[in-house]
Amino acid sequence: MTAHQDVVPEGDHAMWKYPPFSATLDDEGVLWGRGTTDSKCNIQAYLDAIELLIADGFTPDYDLYLAFGYNEEIMGGPGAAGQIMHDELKKRGVQFGMAIDECGGIAYVGDKPVATIIVCEKGYADYEFYVDDPGGHSAFPPVHNALGMLGKAIWDLECNRMDTKLIAPVIAEMKDRAEFMTGHDAEIYADPEGHWDEIKELAETQKVYNQLTRTTTTPTMANGSAQANILPEHATVVTNSRLLPGETLQDLEAHFAKVMPENVKFRLVKGHNPPPVQTTDSYGYRLIKKIISEKYPGVKFIPSMLAGGTDSRYYCDLTPTNSVYRFTGILSSAKTAGAHQVNEHIDTNILCDNVDFYVQLFKGYGDAE
Repeated sequence: MTAHQDVVPEGDHAMWKYPPFSATLDDEGVLWGRGTTDSKCNIQAYLDAIELLIADGFTPDYDLYLAFGYNEEIMGGPGAAGQIMHDELKKRGVQFGMAIDECGGIAYVGDKPVATIIVCEKGYADYEFYVDDPGGHSAFPPVHNALGMLGKAIWDLECNRMDTKLIAPVIAEMKDRAEFMTGHDAEIYADPEGHWDEIKELAETQKVYNQLTRTTTTPTMANGSAQANILPEHATVVTNSRLLPGETLQDLEAHFAKVMPENVKFRLVKGHNPPPVQTTDSYGYRLIKKIISEKYPGVKFIPSMLAGGTDSRYYCDLTPTNSVYRFTGILSSAKTAGAHQVNEHIDTNILCDNVDFYVQLFKGYGDAE
């Protein structure tokens, strides 16, 4: 069972309804604070479930590991807690029958319960693009300085994106979600291969279709000179990429090399390839379905791709059953919102559902199929 203790920066405190680290519980049972949804609720549920089972005298006939990282939100790099734990577990020869991380859950769409189980996620990469130039006094500028040349190159990069493609898990997810779509989107989701030309057009203007069908790259940070009257000698732009399963950092760099002019260089700051797609035909997956089906009769299960990233990727090669899932027993609530935003909060009325799910998971995991 993995989750992360760290949180993203809280932003402007003045924009928060309550101080972001006050853990204020309001009169409606809503708990306010950074990290309430992402992902301290998972750590709380794991530990509460284990304490309840210990109090009840439960002793598992398997080993249960808890792996709580401290720097998941910066997506790895040197000193990544997930990597440290992975390396120690591998050194000990530990292999898992199943691994569970954050994300996924249950929501009602109309009157039908839908459980989203994340079976794959995109890869992650931060690249720095840069141009070096002699610089000088801003009163005597060239036609294009380092920052201007770099800005043009990044604009060209935005206009020349990676090719779109339909991968198997996305096709399956779209077909599963079709019955909950409306209008023409329902037709597209029901038969994505038959609407491929249309999907490619939509991916050029609509961000949902864009992220489903391609490796994305977007600029997020820029830097020039340290003062307004100095021409930049070293201009940089940092981009963030999310890689579609099946594509690699090498594929991405080959694309950059084709698009970038000769004077624009780039380097990988940190990143990783997408982890492998996990199976929906395993003991662990069937156990999750059994538990949720008993609690929510008639529930529909949708295996899904996560556009973001989690620490679960570190445990894929330690789980030979291909049973690494991002799923929680949390039921969606209108009183829960704000992961990575100001005013993050969670409806405490749904926390017991999550605890109960893990109690059932831990109790049921050792039973024979």
